[in-house]
Amino acid sequence: MRAVTLVIMSVVLAGCSRMNAPAENYSDATVMMEAPPSVAKAARSSETSATQNAPSTPAGLMIAYDYVDTIWAPSGRIKALMDAHQKACATAGPAACQVIASSRSGADGGVTTAVLSLRASPAWIAKLRGGLDTDAKAAGGRVTDSQVTSEDLTRSIVDGEARLRAQTALRDRLQKLLAERPGKLAELLEVERELARVQGEIDSAQSTLAVMKTRVATSALTLRYESGAVTRPTGAWAPLAQAFADVGAILARSLAGLVLVIAWAAPWVLVFGLLIWALRKRLPRLGRKPPKTPE
Repeated sequence: MRAVTLVIMSVVLAGCSRMNAPAENYSDATVMMEAPPSVAKAARSSETSATQNAPSTPAGLMIAYDYVDTIWAPSGRIKALMDAHQKACATAGPAACQVIASSRSGADGGVTTAVLSLRASPAWIAKLRGGLDTDAKAAGGRVTDSQVTSEDLTRSIVDGEARLRAQTALRDRLQKLLAERPGKLAELLEVERELARVQGEIDSAQSTLAVMKTRVATSALTLRYESGAVTRPTGAWAPLAQAFADVGAILARSLAGLVLVIAWAAPWVLVFGLLIWALRKRLPRLGRKPPKTPE
């Protein structure tokens, strides 16, 4: 009879532990309806203990913020500007700021783009963003775009904590069942497999909650640096200003075209020159009179 009760309890507990079920499905009433009175009593006591030991739900909203700022600067200044921001993050320490990723493409003098991704405390990010205009102007550039996005994670965190408490209570019941009610080997192995599955879901839920809470406690900041073409001038003198701005590019393109023409023509000029020289050596010149012989 004890072995049958053990199997029934294992099945009931497995059905109550699905992670995708709503938090309210783990209520005492559900356990009492699906399990025998002794099992329901044990479930109520373990749920009460888990609720008392669980941290209280935060009263305010839990929102994650992401910031994206784009800075235009001369190509030769982008590396120094990016290094300065990266150094400021390193100086603040990992508790205040961490570099997530950084990349830079292009060469000084040409079109250069760079990206610096940071995760930092809201206070540190507010301080850095407050000085971006000054940093950009010092490098001969300016901030061209600023974006802020937010995501409310309150419901996800609250639901995740509720499911985690239910899974923790289920794990405690399975451990108690395994320790206090020994049965046949097959039944014990079944309980151990269920216990391992529940522990895996607990670990996954804890990791997910840790990631979401980190996103709430810190903010993501992405700094984009670029040296591409800026907005064309406007106004009555705009055509003249744009013409002067394009002089360098026009001269460069003209010289490039001339170099290409020389590169294409040089081999053929050499070949035809050698051919003409050889013909003139072997054939008599046209119109040349033969030398007179003495009489």
